Amino acid sequence: MKEVHSDQEIGTLIDRRKTVAFTCHPEARVTVVQRHPDLETITVTTRLSIQGECVGIVEYEYASILAVLEAFDIGDLSEIWEVLE
Repeated sequence: MKEVHSDQEIGTLIDRRKTVAFTCHPEARVTVVQRHPDLETITVTTRLSIQGECVGIVEYEYASILAVLEAFDIGDLSEIWEVLE
């Protein structure tokens, strides 16, 4: 069941230290790079934005590109990649 409240009502609840939640539609831009040619380690950086404003950056290392594909549920032949210059 979804509850709907006005912004004034939510503001009052927040002022009373209540936790409120809402759904938004963020954009996640994920970049992948192998920082050293002698290592298989892949660095993945996820930049989370809401309405064009960056709200967080998370960086994580994976053991290989296969681990990245598995973690993000990307098929071997998926055509979702863009090469950045």
